[in-house]
Amino acid sequence: LYASVRRFFADAGVLEVETPIASSAAASGPAIESLQTAWAGNRGVPEPLWLHTSPELPMKRLLAGGSGPIYQIAKVFRGGERGRAHHPEFSLLEWYRPGWGYGRLMEEVADLIRAAADCSALPVESFTYRELFQALLGIDPWSSDERDLRRAALRAGV
Repeated sequence: LYASVRRFFADAGVLEVETPIASSAAASGPAIESLQTAWAGNRGVPEPLWLHTSPELPMKRLLAGGSGPIYQIAKVFRGGERGRAHHPEFSLLEWYRPGWGYGRLMEEVADLIRAAADCSALPVESFTYRELFQALLGIDPWSSDERDLRRAALRAGV
């Protein structure tokens, strides 16, 4: 799988990068719990380090520095997510295509899945966020109020 992903991005001219997995700050997202570790520090005094929950911030620094299109398959770490479908450590693919709109990115996601699954004929349907809410929940997310959203969530079993 990794070889297929790397070949896909290499053929597309996207540079593979590797960013640090530990930093002096935790994740910026309040809904994501970071894992903490420590290192001896410059004077042997333990200093906290946080394992990254995503390579997003250092990758965006590379983009700001003019890197062009980049991707990374990174080990990431998240606390509080251990369960049947979650582990505290997992691999995450993150990539950026400066100047691309979401439509073009959606097409690339489909192409990547086709390449990784070795299934060039895999059909893909595209929907907007609004279209899915209307079709599956019977509400318009742009004009619904909190009560409408709550009722739709309860009907959907959420």
